[in-house]
Amino acid sequence: MDEAGYYETLVARNDLNTPWFKRKMRERVAAVSDLLKTGKERVLEVGCAEGELGREIKARFAVTYEGVELSQDRVLATQKLDRVFHTPASEIEATPYQLIVSFHVLEHIARPEQELAAWASLLSADGRVLIEVPNQAGHPLLASDRNPEHLHQFTPASLALLLARCGFTCEALSVGHYESPVYSDSVRLVARLQPTAAQREQRLLQRFREQTGGPFLVYGIGGDYLNYLAPIAESLDIHALLDSSETKWGQRLGKHVVCAYDSQVHAELPILICSIRFAMDIRQHLLDLGIAAQRIIGLDSIYENA
Repeated sequence: MDEAGYYETLVARNDLNTPWFKRKMRERVAAVSDLLKTGKERVLEVGCAEGELGREIKARFAVTYEGVELSQDRVLATQKLDRVFHTPASEIEATPYQLIVSFHVLEHIARPEQELAAWASLLSADGRVLIEVPNQAGHPLLASDRNPEHLHQFTPASLALLLARCGFTCEALSVGHYESPVYSDSVRLVARLQPTAAQREQRLLQRFREQTGGPFLVYGIGGDYLNYLAPIAESLDIHALLDSSETKWGQRLGKHVVCAYDSQVHAELPILICSIRFAMDIRQHLLDLGIAAQRIIGLDSIYENA
């Protein structure tokens, strides 16, 4: 089936006056509202129909709200939204969106991986997608969805795996969302783009730099050092590796040799406690050595709430 050609012929797919339409609209307005951080984001709705969801959101927030709609309903949508594209998302050239939403669209698309790739290309680095599709047949009493327009049946697991394959990280997933009397059980998923390994490393290095402020000492050379610091040690401004255990003195790790703390050699530099489990004991040991509390940094402060 030529998806674009088929949907181009359709019109008035929603009856805005029915109770079920008003119910689903209330739920969707709440879901989208919860994802708006500043209320000034750029939002793209793929499959915006007549634009009613965008109209409701624009009445509440100062967002730029644009839509994709292949059917004739786009004529109404253009009167409510800032812009409506009448081509597939893969053909859109636009500045990044902070939020892309799509309700009951992905099951209609023959190649969802390609569609998600198009969305990823339109999403800002910190943006998110909100997707809703029928949960399997869409109703707990139906074993199979017989709607000929629906080319896929998703489960929560298969939808999450699809997003993961397409480079997204799932932030929230829930079921039981209402679309209509016959699609009363839908899966809703919120995801963001998975950062690359290089991007994750740069963010971690930045957190170390923010916490240490420059050259620093590392105290406690054990498993936590090998797991969480050694892989990026060459990119950090580490002045020395320190430990209280004589058995570790003299060990070479990269360009550093483990040694004991020397107040004359190591004075004034910040000290990173490289242990989670023994952090409190090491902190007290350093305080007993006369090291000022403001010089001591915990590994947890770097990794927690990243």
